[in-house]
Amino acid sequence: MRIWKDTIKQEARKKASTKLKEKLFILHDTFRKHLMVHRDYCIKMEELRFVDINSNLETQTIKEFSKIQAKTRGETKKKIEAQSSKCRENVKACINKVIQDLKLRIDAETKLDEERKRVVPIQNTTTLALKDKPSHNVFDELGFPPGMTYGHCSSLREECSRFIRFAYLIDFMSLEALSGIYLGSVEGITNRLGYLDEHCKLDEIMQMDLNDANNPPTGPSRGHDPLFLVKLELQADHPIPENKIVQVEVDDFKLPPHGTSKPTDFDLLSHLELEPEADDEVEEEESDAAADPVLVKKYKQT
Repeated sequence: MRIWKDTIKQEARKKASTKLKEKLFILHDTFRKHLMVHRDYCIKMEELRFVDINSNLETQTIKEFSKIQAKTRGETKKKIEAQSSKCRENVKACINKVIQDLKLRIDAETKLDEERKRVVPIQNTTTLALKDKPSHNVFDELGFPPGMTYGHCSSLREECSRFIRFAYLIDFMSLEALSGIYLGSVEGITNRLGYLDEHCKLDEIMQMDLNDANNPPTGPSRGHDPLFLVKLELQADHPIPENKIVQVEVDDFKLPPHGTSKPTDFDLLSHLELEPEADDEVEEEESDAAADPVLVKKYKQT
């Protein structure tokens, strides 16, 4: 019983070892070398960004920002294409190296078999007949020596299956690098906007003249400047359409302890009324006859 258990465990270890040799490319010298080169290319490619907000911290208009980012995207695209070409050449060199090593091994084994047959002749009419026929198969086109056995063909099929798995791994690493570029670009712009929103010094920024190139702003540091310059032009000669005007109810402005209003709730156009000028005599008569004031609900147009 103990011998049977040891045999089962040994067979399981052999199967696991065979699978690791087939699928764990880091154990293969040639695959490991080119896999590390491809990984290095992916790391360098992942550092690229489609949005550049660090090279120019000056406040820009939306049009200027869009123009700069279009140029950045074009440069990044060219760099990605260059890295992609390097990755293809690296994978191609890896496959050629593996096939070349396999050719040398099969050629050495074929010559060894021929030498053995020459020393110890074996009558095999089938083999001689096949050799006399012209061969135009895929093995000859790949440069493999004639007279390949079934074992040699099986080794080639095994390497081709490994090439497919290697290509899947390379493609996965490349897609991960591309996704890193997109995620890094989005994260960079969101982090920049969040930093400006958190460290914005609005009082100093409102005193800055961003249009004056001769007198640069002396307020916040360059890292705290607004990212975009937005111009607002009011056109009083164009009336607001009626369907765009909305009546909004205005709450009474009462500060504590008489109410719960805050100083920021005060609206100059809604909470302040100017009374018309009146004569003193008329004012005295109205004050004598005035009753309790009538509160009228106010509305403002937005």
